[in-house]
Amino acid sequence: MAYPTVSPPVYQSLQTVFDPQLNSRARRFLRSAKADSTLNAYQADTRIFVFWCQLHGLDPLQTTHHDIMNFLADQADGILADWVWLDKEEGKGELRNGEPRKPATLVRRLAGIRYAFKQKGIHPMPTEHAEIKEMMRGIVRLGDNRKRKTGALTLQPLARVLDEIDTSNLAGLRDHTLLLLMFSGALRRSEAARIEVSDLDFVGQGIRLRLKPSKHQLHETEIALIPGKQYCPVSALHTWLKKSRIGEGALFRRMNRWGQLMSAPLGPQGINLMIKRRTGQAIDDLYVSGHSLRRGFITSAVTAGKPMNKIIEVTRHKDMRTLQEYFDDANKFSDHALDGLL
Repeated sequence: MAYPTVSPPVYQSLQTVFDPQLNSRARRFLRSAKADSTLNAYQADTRIFVFWCQLHGLDPLQTTHHDIMNFLADQADGILADWVWLDKEEGKGELRNGEPRKPATLVRRLAGIRYAFKQKGIHPMPTEHAEIKEMMRGIVRLGDNRKRKTGALTLQPLARVLDEIDTSNLAGLRDHTLLLLMFSGALRRSEAARIEVSDLDFVGQGIRLRLKPSKHQLHETEIALIPGKQYCPVSALHTWLKKSRIGEGALFRRMNRWGQLMSAPLGPQGINLMIKRRTGQAIDDLYVSGHSLRRGFITSAVTAGKPMNKIIEVTRHKDMRTLQEYFDDANKFSDHALDGLL
């Protein structure tokens, strides 16, 4: 089946446009109300909706709540759910059938459409219709609601992954360094993707790493990275900077097909794919995602008996209940009520 390529006027018709009466500073603050990652996700979701409409002969700005319900139903079944760039520079791409989308993805897609409608001043918004909300409850109920919990990539399985990476080439060295850094700093993939050389401060005891504000952290934060015995993030970063010859800008960058460094940073999705690719070669019994290294650090630290306040210095948790779950899980078999009864 042939799908149409990008039609800029149609696509741009549903993109975020700020009021022309606002000055540049007001627009900047308005845009900052949502994290770049959120806006990028909304843009990707809106793109899929616009071209789904195009395939069905609909004007995305004139859709009814029934149209949106049909769109969500298709996405839930994986119909025309994948956007594939054919030539991103020329804006050419197509929709393809893919895997059924999870309820959380559909909620975000609906939020992206709602945000675009709001920016366009569409009122009443068809996304707010009661039938859509009822349908979403049905999707959640009928879908597989068993949360597939991200596996914790603790030190032992991580060591297997690191040991299998060939660091004699730049791609291997980059991935080895990035994996070790994300574990050591309990980093989210969005945080790792935004690190620049200027965010590293090499001091006598290790490295001070500055993390830019994000939707998880409203203010700039700083964590300390200390040397390790068998696996050392400090020496790994030294080696990466020396071999890559990166002196400024993005710390971790994309590679072309010939293994050459590009100027563009390695984005969150690229990091996620790299983690899955590298861990898939060494681990076959663990569900791994971009969050596995952060979970792995926390689980390893809790199991090793590190106090909660020291773990928080690295993880930057704001809700103690989330971290307490790790402690509760680690202590399930300690001083068990059944101990000595059988």
